[in-house]
Amino acid sequence: MLVNYFKTTLRAIKKDTRHFALNLAGFSIGLAAAIMVALFGAYELSFDKQHPNAERVYRVHTDYRAWGLQLIAASDSQHALNMKSHAQVEDVMMLISTDNLAYSAEPMTLDVSVAGEQVRLSKVYLATANLPEFINMTVLHGDLDMALSRPGLLAISRAEALRLFGSVNAVGKTLSYQRGQYEIAAVFADLPDNTHFVFDTLAALPKATKMPFIGYVYMRLSEGADAALIAKQMTETMREQSTGRRKLRALELSRLSELHFNSSGPFEMKQGGSRLVMQVCIALTILLLVIASVNFINLNIAGAAKRAKEVGVRKALGASKTQLITQFLTESLFIVLIAALVALALVEMMIPYANQLLERSLSLSFSPLFLVAVMAVVVLIGVISGLYPALFIASFSAKRVLSGDLQRGKTAIWVRKLTLGLQGALSVALIVAAAVVYTQMALINDLPVGYAKNDRLIIKNLPAEALYQEAEPRVLRTLRALDGVAQVTQSDTLLTNDMTSELFLVFPNGERLEGTQPTIATGFHAVETLGLELIAGRDFSPQFASDWIQTSDDNIRSFSVLLSESLAKQAGYDDPSVLIGQTLSSHSGRARATVVGIVRDIKIGSARQQQLPVLLTTGDINVAIGTLVIKLQPDVNKALVMRQAGQIIRDELAMPEVEISLIEDDYQRAHINEFRMQQLVLLFSTLSIVLTCMGILGLASFATIRRQKEVAVRKVLGASRISIVTILSKEFITIVGIGGLLAMPVSYWVMNTWLNNFNERIEQAGWVYAAATLGVLAITWLTVACLAFKAASTRPSLILRYE
Repeated sequence: MLVNYFKTTLRAIKKDTRHFALNLAGFSIGLAAAIMVALFGAYELSFDKQHPNAERVYRVHTDYRAWGLQLIAASDSQHALNMKSHAQVEDVMMLISTDNLAYSAEPMTLDVSVAGEQVRLSKVYLATANLPEFINMTVLHGDLDMALSRPGLLAISRAEALRLFGSVNAVGKTLSYQRGQYEIAAVFADLPDNTHFVFDTLAALPKATKMPFIGYVYMRLSEGADAALIAKQMTETMREQSTGRRKLRALELSRLSELHFNSSGPFEMKQGGSRLVMQVCIALTILLLVIASVNFINLNIAGAAKRAKEVGVRKALGASKTQLITQFLTESLFIVLIAALVALALVEMMIPYANQLLERSLSLSFSPLFLVAVMAVVVLIGVISGLYPALFIASFSAKRVLSGDLQRGKTAIWVRKLTLGLQGALSVALIVAAAVVYTQMALINDLPVGYAKNDRLIIKNLPAEALYQEAEPRVLRTLRALDGVAQVTQSDTLLTNDMTSELFLVFPNGERLEGTQPTIATGFHAVETLGLELIAGRDFSPQFASDWIQTSDDNIRSFSVLLSESLAKQAGYDDPSVLIGQTLSSHSGRARATVVGIVRDIKIGSARQQQLPVLLTTGDINVAIGTLVIKLQPDVNKALVMRQAGQIIRDELAMPEVEISLIEDDYQRAHINEFRMQQLVLLFSTLSIVLTCMGILGLASFATIRRQKEVAVRKVLGASRISIVTILSKEFITIVGIGGLLAMPVSYWVMNTWLNNFNERIEQAGWVYAAATLGVLAITWLTVACLAFKAASTRPSLILRYE
């Protein structure tokens, strides 16, 4: 019996190849998208799941939002150590980047010599000896425990061993630096991509330090422990040991297995993913599969008349309703199975492009679990899509089937109309979503941030001591002399990231603003180099020696500042220019700042974050790492200047490797998840419209064939081609239009909810919804009109010659 079903399926496909091609294309596209999104979703959800007790390990975050700053991934190690004795805390592990080591211990030398060649160690972190109990690592050579227990020893990744020594087994080999040498004690396998840890080099964390570490603290809690309660207790303990403004800080715990979706703040080791992007992908894939299934249902119902005699003969010969249903379900499953094979081939071809777009390492693995999942989806979609057409065709009596009267069933007509309207609604909704997302991302890209993004280079992760030891260090002067460079200044803040410094200031009118004022420590020519808009006063200038920070004998710091416009207004100055020349002081009285200028507001970091007004100082640095910002001359060869600037940094600061980029590229990176979603919505919207057109093409084809005698009679009676096209397309236009109208309120609510996530957002325009609906109607009309015009051009005698 199954062989007969299979033969009948092949015969039906051969008889109507257009029907088969449309269904195959629709299901192939939908299933390919589903498989790709499934791979992406599984990859995203796999982050940090491989580590021991990942569900019970938490990272300690510090909440500085009461200061006007952000929730950051780092925390003070002392407060975590205080909780080590807590009954529900099993163990505490600390990991610190060498960038922050200068706060609490002797800086670690990263520039080393290998066989006489200068290199820089990559991604160096110091860790406590219990790190292997928190992170799943494979040791290839040596002893990792020893490397994390004794100073002067290093554990390096496989990639780092190959880079430094050209072989994986580097145990016992040494790296020389100015004051001594490091010995390689262990080599571990490269960390997988699906983890937020990024280190290539590990060293033991010093036990004796000047002050607590500021780094990453991980805690393993006991079974059933209440993480929120423990965080509250940690906060209370921290505040009891703190004074002044430090009492405003709070601690939070974030589960290790969920960090990938909760790691968008400052000081993250790796930029996290977006749960929203994943959810949008899943939702859009479901919509594509719905459209493909609707196409299948519509085309099968519309084409039922072509199978009328076959079904009638089978019923007359004794075929049962169950056998007919099984036959048509077999056809449906066969088509979906072929589509799944085509989809797998499409996915294999698309994976490189998907990895480039998503910045992931997706791969197609034909594991038994994967194949079972694909087959389950094939059966589910095949049954759902084929069940109603099978029931519809098998439900008629032999007499009615043989008469070819299938198209007159009211239920079938309503199902066809409802599904066509659903397709129209989904297409309008996706076009609206694409337009709103695109417009919002255009707003973010063109958002007035208060500084210049174009023609600006930034050199990152430079030693702040070398940049701020004097107002104009030699490295600045050398860079400024480069062809194509207009100006250079220092900065302790990545403009596209988050604020790292702050001041508590008292204004001359006695106003003490709540919280802190985020601060950027710059150098001379800050307004010109950063592209700020000066409202009043002047830029920091070497012509004014008092601009640069000076420290008196009684340890009071004096420097000049630039205030943002809204900061001055918050302090009660409606006319900010009156502050020019006046002196502000810190709450402690240990700092005095002379206002030399007022600038337009500067927006640091992401558009998703609410930004407080900032101020700029000259040389008042309190971090270990700084940057250099370079203003380029117009139409300069940026790549050439980047190479030359990198070489100057290597020579002047003895840094083998230099991180340099364009600020406009960094800004794009800060909003990568939003731009990624923009591309995904645009892609899925295009695919949905293509599938909808394919469905309408099939329906219009059947409708035209069904009404070809009517068309011929109308032509004989003098109807024009345009009138015939109008008559045939009217039903499609009406149904799709109603679907589009019903989609509008739902689309508005969904997109408004998404827009509320942004601090700066667009307002949805009514014309977008009107344009989307008209666009779908136009595409529908063109699709139907092409077939209708062809039918209207056929000579009536060819159609009516047997009547």
